[in-house]
Amino acid sequence: MMLPLLPEWSCLLAILVLFFATLIDKLSDTTARRLSLVMGVVIIAAAFMARGEQGMLFADSYRVDSYSQFFKLLIGIGLFANALLGWPLRTLPQAQRSEYYLLFFSAGLGMMLLAGAFNFLVLYVAMELLSYSLYVMVGMRRARTESIESSIKYIIIGAAASAIGLFGVSYIYGATGSLNFDALINGLRSGTTSQELLLPGLVMVLSSFLFKLAAFPFHAWAPDAYESASSPVAMFLASVSKLAGIAVLFRLTYMVKPFLPAFEIVIGILAIVTMTFGNFVAFRQTSVKRLFAYSSIAQAGYLMIGMIGFGDSSPTAVVFYSVIYLLMNLVVFSVVLELERAKEDPTLESFQGLYRRNALIAMALLVSLFSLAGVPPLAGFFGKWLLFSSAAQGGHMWFVVLAILNSVVSLYYYLFLVKAAYFGEPPANFEKPQSSTTRWAILVTTIFIALLGIYPRVLTEYISGLDLSRALLP
Repeated sequence: MMLPLLPEWSCLLAILVLFFATLIDKLSDTTARRLSLVMGVVIIAAAFMARGEQGMLFADSYRVDSYSQFFKLLIGIGLFANALLGWPLRTLPQAQRSEYYLLFFSAGLGMMLLAGAFNFLVLYVAMELLSYSLYVMVGMRRARTESIESSIKYIIIGAAASAIGLFGVSYIYGATGSLNFDALINGLRSGTTSQELLLPGLVMVLSSFLFKLAAFPFHAWAPDAYESASSPVAMFLASVSKLAGIAVLFRLTYMVKPFLPAFEIVIGILAIVTMTFGNFVAFRQTSVKRLFAYSSIAQAGYLMIGMIGFGDSSPTAVVFYSVIYLLMNLVVFSVVLELERAKEDPTLESFQGLYRRNALIAMALLVSLFSLAGVPPLAGFFGKWLLFSSAAQGGHMWFVVLAILNSVVSLYYYLFLVKAAYFGEPPANFEKPQSSTTRWAILVTTIFIALLGIYPRVLTEYISGLDLSRALLP
């Protein structure tokens, strides 16, 4: 029991350490961050040690397999990277900075539980643990009315998504007589389950995952939350927090799509609407964080296209792009944090002349934006190629054509930022990065984005070796 759940135990340990640390009156945010970095390394080591573990736990309601263990490792890396790059916490009140890291790890535990959930009740509890942590994090800038307002909006939309999801679970329970995923699949396989109850139930449960991914029509919280939250929180929302939603949505889609072709079509249509909405609304944004919020909405649509892909190629495509998605968003928001040295909540004008002020940051921005747009030979291009080719093999050519057109459209607004960074006139009050650690971390992450585009085989062979198709089957 101990070794299979080592990542979860280590995350719980991090919560306890940060909880008792916050009881110390004079705990500085620097000390809290150092503790978080140490605990991040512990979680990564624990996830690495438990990577080969398998089994069904807690009356078959929780599953440990290569798929869930890989996502736990990825979540651990995301937590560590957010603690490293999401610094300094200059826009958070001093008194709340140590509490930020406590919520940071409680959200991480919720994400890990979501990756292993094999029961709708466990799924709901894990999702609430993640959501409540994020609600508080978004509203931590109490001096700003917009922060409180966006936090309340986030809570209301989240509560609506949870209520719809729970209502859907009641339909599924009525159809199968159980809350476990394997009962759902066994019922579909034997043909004894009522699809009149099951399909609407699954679509309603889907709403919970759409909320977590900020996919259409549950995206409305994201632009306001990203803009009004502090940049480290926005980085957390855009990068690691989405991994859990991807993990659980893909597991469920992969299990039910052979028996319910209509569910696959629903996912495909929502994917196209999500990416089209995200890309076209991004054109009108002047706030950088709102622009990247709509960009992340569009990216969720690309990932959903891969979920309706063919056979064994689909898990490899979704997991590969999840890794790339994490890296690209970490770099983009690291650049936003650097720009905050000159101006709180940067706008598009803040990118003017970035190349002349700091060539390294400008180069990192260029690589990550082109990768998000899918420009070869960067990792985003290869990731999208895997997603789209898998969907094409599954017979969804129209979805693929629309996704490619969306990818071309997205390049247009990314080029605005690149043009401003390389050809604009710089303001006089820009401060160069003071932390060499941050500089090196941005550089290393950017190099990974470039190398995984040139040599993707390193990661694809590792993912193929996990035998994810087998792990995802009930």
